[in-house]
Order: sequence, then C-alpha cells, then structure tokens
Amino acid sequence: MSMFNKFAIVKRYTEEDETSNLSCGGNISYLALKPGETVLDLGCGRGTETLEAAKLVGPRGWAWGLDVTPKMIEVASGRAEEEKVENARFLVGSMEAISLEDVSVDAVLSNCAINHVEDKVAVYREIFRVLKPGGRFVISDIMTDESLPEHISNDPEAVAACFGGAITVEEYEQALTKAGFFRITVYKERRYYKNGYEMISRTFSGQRP
Repeated sequence: MSMFNKFAIVKRYTEEDETSNLSCGGNISYLALKPGETVLDLGCGRGTETLEAAKLVGPRGWAWGLDVTPKMIEVASGRAEEEKVENARFLVGSMEAISLEDVSVDAVLSNCAINHVEDKVAVYREIFRVLKPGGRFVISDIMTDESLPEHISNDPEAVAACFGGAITVEEYEQALTKAGFFRITVYKERRYYKNGYEMISRTFSGQRP
C-alpha cells in the first residue's frame, strides 16, 4: 500500500462516526464457522464481524482481526473487553503482509476492505499462505466492468472512499487465479453508482486446495 493511500485511509477511518456503515455486504454467514476453528477478519474495522466469529467458533476456537487503522483496532479491542470475548485479538497491520504463521487459520473473511490495497494479488497470496489446506475464504468487495480513469484510481481520497481502488471483474478474477484460487463461488452481486461510476459489490468464496 502506498504511503499516500495509507495516510488517506487511516485519516478517513480514524474520523469515521461510530454509526457509519463500513461494509459492502454481509458475508460471515457464508463461512459456516464451526466450534474450534480459527478465523481471520481482514480490514476488521470496529471488530463487529470478528467478535461474531469469535462467538461462533466458541472458547476452543480463535478469531483474529487485522486493520491498518490504529483507532479501529483500539475500538475493536475495547468492544472485546466490554463484551468479555476472550478468544479474539486485534492486530494493526497490512493485508499484504499478514503477521500470522503459515497454514494457521481455517477461514478468512473480509468486508469491503481489499479494494483499498493496490496489489490485490499480494493480498490473496497472503490469504492462501495463512489458510490451512482445505481452508476457505468469503470476501465482499467492489469491482467494475470498465477500468476507472487514472485520475480516480490514483487519487488517495477516492481510494479511501471505497471506490477509487476498484479494479475490473476480469482483473480481480486474474488476481485470485495468480494467488492459487481456481474455484470461486459468487453468492450475490449488486450494481450501483458512486460518484458517477458504476460499481459492482460482490460476495464470493474460494478454497485453498
């Protein structure tokens, strides 16, 4: 992630009102989490889905939340303490270099966060690395039919606003394939306009062979 994009993203999410919606599609139900599993939430924000995952996997399981914004991690950690969720921990870090061991998680989820990162292949290679064989992910993210103009894709403010970092469906699917994910299931898709550009919000899953 470039320094300019990171600054804009951290600034936006540090200043976010606690009532604002930070997702682009509910996806945790598609993971079908089981007791005892370990799950990772990328771009966890205030930790809502991380904490839900921790409750679903139970005391024998574990939930990690990772976000680039320290304020979000502070809020998420405070919520875990308030709700007495002892099997969840939150990390400040980049999705391009996840600070977890190889083959250490059963499931990964992410909700409207990977679009913030320029190198989607790097993110999905990291997801592949941390997943156990047979492990799965469910992602909600945004993409487009046509490439966005360079003045939008190169604008840190537009990237932070959850539309400037979108790549085309074809480019996104190529990123998944390059990372090692070959069978993708699309659960739902919604089209809408943001700042005059047609966007696609898609929830989909994949599995490490």
